[in-house]
Amino acid sequence: MEQFKSKKMKKLLLLLVVVFMSCDQPVKEKPAELDFPYEPTYQKEWKIGSQENILLVQNLHKAIIDVEVEKAYSYMSEDVVVWHGDGSTTEGLDEFKEMYDEALRSGAFTDYSIGVNISVVSEEGHEWVLLWDTANAGGQATNYMEAFRIEDGKIIAMNQFSKPVMDTDDDDDSDND
Repeated sequence: MEQFKSKKMKKLLLLLVVVFMSCDQPVKEKPAELDFPYEPTYQKEWKIGSQENILLVQNLHKAIIDVEVEKAYSYMSEDVVVWHGDGSTTEGLDEFKEMYDEALRSGAFTDYSIGVNISVVSEEGHEWVLLWDTANAGGQATNYMEAFRIEDGKIIAMNQFSKPVMDTDDDDDSDND
């Protein structure tokens, strides 16, 4: 009888330990409200978007580097709008082709690399791919910061900022080492 009570006590003790351990859940604190000094003018709330959109933008760039220009154009909508780094705007695929077809077909873009690509979706469902990349065109390396708006599997807008990569002389002692 004593052995039976001992087993029963062990089971009860084990049950209590399991119950107490399962109650050890972290307290979920409500995040503090942040008081931003500036309100976004476009969209306020963003979520991570689709990897397929990143693939679409990367395929566009691969087609350009591989000089598969018609394939590159196939990723863009007929009504694509491009805001260029110099402040100019191109409206429509035909105008884009008129401006860039010769350069794209020349194979001038080489040594392409991506630093960052992020797909995001706004609270209104606007899908964007944000891209930081570098390409060499005609012997000049350029850093780009680009945003591609995607709708129905096509690029409908591109916003591009760029700056040349400045040559750095390894023998330069400008950092006072």
